[in-house]
Amino acid sequence: MCKEDIWESAEWTVQARNIVKALKKFPVDSKIILILRHSHRNDPTELVKMHELRLTPQGHQVAKIFGQKLPNERAIRLYHSPVGRCQETAKDILTGFEETGGNGEIKGVLTPLFFAGTAPKFFQDINMKNSHLDFMFRWAVGLYSPDLISPLQMYCQKAAEIIWNGINDAPEKGIDIHITHDVFLMALRFGWFGIPPDVEWVPFLGGIAFTLTENKIKLFVKDRFISMNAPYWWKNRI
Repeated sequence: MCKEDIWESAEWTVQARNIVKALKKFPVDSKIILILRHSHRNDPTELVKMHELRLTPQGHQVAKIFGQKLPNERAIRLYHSPVGRCQETAKDILTGFEETGGNGEIKGVLTPLFFAGTAPKFFQDINMKNSHLDFMFRWAVGLYSPDLISPLQMYCQKAAEIIWNGINDAPEKGIDIHITHDVFLMALRFGWFGIPPDVEWVPFLGGIAFTLTENKIKLFVKDRFISMNAPYWWKNRI
């Protein structure tokens, strides 16, 4: 299957296609925050550990197409986790975006996109013991010691301090794109907006897009827009 067919037809690109369409429906003068999972990778093996996995050729190709589909009248800033596949995704999106005349820059690593106050090897050990869904609900109800991982709501609030406040100095009509991993994206979606994790995990290049206006949020998730009040801990922050 060629790269265009993957973008148009693959099941794992559905959310990515929905996101680029939704970005054109936000108010034209708004600043948008986009939280994305990295592009396509292979599954880990005994010889290649999870943190070492890079993008596949189709992962690179589709990330570039994603960048080409972004509205180029908006400037973009890209942040990513320190893991190679997230850095690669950011570079590929920017390459595709610039090919259409878009203006953007890679700002670099942002702590909440990879770190939740976790002890070394915490996620590696958890993945061996629990499903992603079990882990997320255990984290939400506080079954893990804060010595191993920050409480979920504390992590989400600290992440908002950095990510939500960061949009204030974005260019007018800009998009801040944050490239992270499935577990962090699911946690932020849950802790920020009360959308619980489900069996259907976040696909590659899937994610959420939203705007903050005073204490109101306009959120796009999966295939629909949702309007809501900002969380109680964010009142009068913008």
